[in-house]
Amino acid sequence: MKTKMIVFDLDGTLLNDEHQLDSKTIAAIKLLRKKGIKTMIATGRMYCSAQPHIEKLEIKEPAITYNGALVVNPENQESIFHAPIPFKIAKKITKMVEENNYHLQLYINDTLYVRHENEITEKYTKISGIAPNSVGSLNDFLEEEPTKMLIIEEDEAKQIEINNFLKQNFNGEIELASSYPSFIEITKKGMSKAVPLKKIAQRFGIKQKEIMAFGDGLNDLKMIEWAGRGVAMQNAHPELKAKADDIALNNSNLGIARYLKKEFKLDLELN
Repeated sequence: MKTKMIVFDLDGTLLNDEHQLDSKTIAAIKLLRKKGIKTMIATGRMYCSAQPHIEKLEIKEPAITYNGALVVNPENQESIFHAPIPFKIAKKITKMVEENNYHLQLYINDTLYVRHENEITEKYTKISGIAPNSVGSLNDFLEEEPTKMLIIEEDEAKQIEINNFLKQNFNGEIELASSYPSFIEITKKGMSKAVPLKKIAQRFGIKQKEIMAFGDGLNDLKMIEWAGRGVAMQNAHPELKAKADDIALNNSNLGIARYLKKEFKLDLELN
C-alpha cells in the first residue's frame, strides 16, 4: 500500500541531540512533499516550542502538540482540536504535587507557568526554547483547565513513587506519558498522539495502512502501534522498539533522512 502521510515526532526523532534540525533532514522532508506525501509533526512540546521547527520544514498540515491534547493549523495558528485536563482534577494534582515539593509545570493557552525558576527550568528552556512565567504558588494561580501538566524528577525512585501516587489517586481520570526519562507528562484521560491523528487522517481521506509514523519515546507508543507502519529510532525506548514495525538509525546520525532516502528513493546526498 502506498504511503500517503508520514508523521514525525520531534525530540529524539527528527531533531538531533542538540534539539536542532539538520539541513539534510529538512531537505528529505521537502523531497517527500514533492512526491505528494503529506508530512506532519506529532510532539509532546508546546505548539510555540514546535513552531520554529515546523516553519523550517515548511509543513502546512495540522500540528499535533502536547501529546495529542492540542492540534493547531500552522497556516493561521488557529486551534482545531483541544482536550484540556478537567479543572477539578488539575486542581487536585497541583495541590498534592506542591505539598510534596515536586517540580511542576502548567501549560495554559500555549504558555508555560512555574512556581519559580531554578536549574530544572533552565535545562527545560535550553531544550524547548521557551522561557517560563514564574507565578508563585501554582495552586493559587490555577483558575482554568491546563492543556498539559508536567512533573520533572531526575531521581528514578521518586519517579516511581510519583507515578504510583498518580495512578492510585487518579486512576481513570488522567493519561500519563513520558518523552524524556525525567518527564512525567499528564494529559486528559484517553489522550495520545494517535487520537487526533485518526481524526486528521479521516479528514484527508487517508487510510490507516497508508500512514507511516516515526518516534522514540513512550509518548509515541500508541501512534506507532496505530500507524500502518510504525518506525522507532535506534535510540528509542526498548518498549517502543519492541512494538515498532521497523527501526531507523539514531537521531544524531540522520536516521530519518537515511531511512526516507532508502524507502522513497530520494535524490539526496548523504555522507
